[in-house]
Amino acid sequence: MQFPNPNFIKHPMLDLRYKIEINALPADIFPWLKQVGYHRGGWYIDTWWDEFEQQYFWPKVVPAEARGTYKPPADEILPEYQALTVGDIVPDGPPGSAYYEVVELKESTLLLLYATTHFNYVAPRFLYRTPYAPHGAFCWAFILDQVAEDRTHLISWWRAEGYPKLGFYLFKPFISIIDGAHQREILKGIKRRVEGFQN
Repeated sequence: MQFPNPNFIKHPMLDLRYKIEINALPADIFPWLKQVGYHRGGWYIDTWWDEFEQQYFWPKVVPAEARGTYKPPADEILPEYQALTVGDIVPDGPPGSAYYEVVELKESTLLLLYATTHFNYVAPRFLYRTPYAPHGAFCWAFILDQVAEDRTHLISWWRAEGYPKLGFYLFKPFISIIDGAHQREILKGIKRRVEGFQN
């Protein structure tokens, strides 16, 4: 399987892929993907970690205006977020902070998000406006692959490049660990909701 659109991250320095099997059709899963985002449907992380991040971790590392507030992830389909289309913004924090742009959307098949704003929060503030200011981009793909009459693989695929390269490679193990924990919980949270919603 190839990454959906490699042109957004032409030289990936980090490539992480996760998969879960869901007992449902792609059309039953995709509405949950279309409503992801901060103070939308959320990211479906049901463990203590999601609330801990919002209340105790981010306030220590990001400016006050970017900290956000905790809102539990949705347990139902939210009609107001189902009209997602290419060019739309999916927030990952309060207005003016980190966000994704929808760069490709194929109904019941693919949601591809692209982001550059997260790099504003990965280094001490004094580094900004210097040659050492972190910058880069990453793409996040949600791919639905039907493997049987009532079973679908949901794949979460994350690719990134960051600069200065030395700083990115130093943080790479940390990013991999944190992203791995997040992605697995996101996928499990979606699976719980989709399969529970059908019962």
